[in-house]
Amino acid sequence: MNFILDIIRGAVIGIANIIPGVSGGTMMVTMGIYDKLLGSITGIFKQFKKSIKTLFPYIIGMAVGIGAFAFLLTKVLLVKAPLPTAFAFIGLIVGGVPVLVKKMIQAGRGMNGENSETTSNVGDGESKAAQKAATERKQPKVVFCILVFALFFAMIIGMQFLGEGADRAVTPSLLNTVILLVMGVLAAAAMVIPGVSGSLLLLAFGYYNPVTGAVTDFISAVFEFDIALAWNKALILFPFGIGVLLGIFFVAKLIEWLLKKHERLTYCGILGLVCASPIPVFLNALGGTIGAVAVIASVVTFAAGFVVAYVMGRE
Repeated sequence: MNFILDIIRGAVIGIANIIPGVSGGTMMVTMGIYDKLLGSITGIFKQFKKSIKTLFPYIIGMAVGIGAFAFLLTKVLLVKAPLPTAFAFIGLIVGGVPVLVKKMIQAGRGMNGENSETTSNVGDGESKAAQKAATERKQPKVVFCILVFALFFAMIIGMQFLGEGADRAVTPSLLNTVILLVMGVLAAAAMVIPGVSGSLLLLAFGYYNPVTGAVTDFISAVFEFDIALAWNKALILFPFGIGVLLGIFFVAKLIEWLLKKHERLTYCGILGLVCASPIPVFLNALGGTIGAVAVIASVVTFAAGFVVAYVMGRE
């Protein structure tokens, strides 16, 4: 049962990564699996079998989510029902906020256990006093937490002014291979960092439509046994995929280090990113006339997304 749930979680992450304004990292946080996946990614060389066992169902889910829903989402749902689709993801984001807040609170309390070990050889009275003093020294002040929250919240809002770049003509070449590798690293960094949309970054640089188009063309070519077209699109997707793998690993290493050294402040930053995430999702869905049916459908999809995130986050 857990294996199936993890595949579903992976599919949600994969789908989120192809929607401009939505972050796969945010979905990981709101479903309560961010720390687990982060540890599996960074520990893949030290504990290869254990990490692969953990990541395998999520990889399957992401592949299914991207492969099966790329066309449906980008060509149908986001065109025909943008608002209800957006509110489904907003519900997923908001539903996971309570889990994230709980983790942030626990991050501060977790320091007590560390300090108690270092003071175990001191008298009870002295131990408690030393523990309290050490905790106060290590705990970031509330004002710093608020500033970090506000900074990362503002960063997500600011990204909305990047604009959409003109689509690039992407054909197999040495220069495009290097560029696609870099784009993959950037997109992957955004996948791992909650609130930052890889799709939005790709749109800004003009590589979103060429890459998603290459995915759908590759899948169509495989089913139609068009070897020439499949090979052409594979030459575009392969360097991008390598960049994604490199970006995921190194950014995950960075975030893991931040969580070890500055856990509460890091969670404050993540909370700022996550809380700001619904705004670009909502703004990207606006456009044209919004009727009563769309509003009612949006309420339903928001509630469904909220419940799914809340239940999965508590698993």
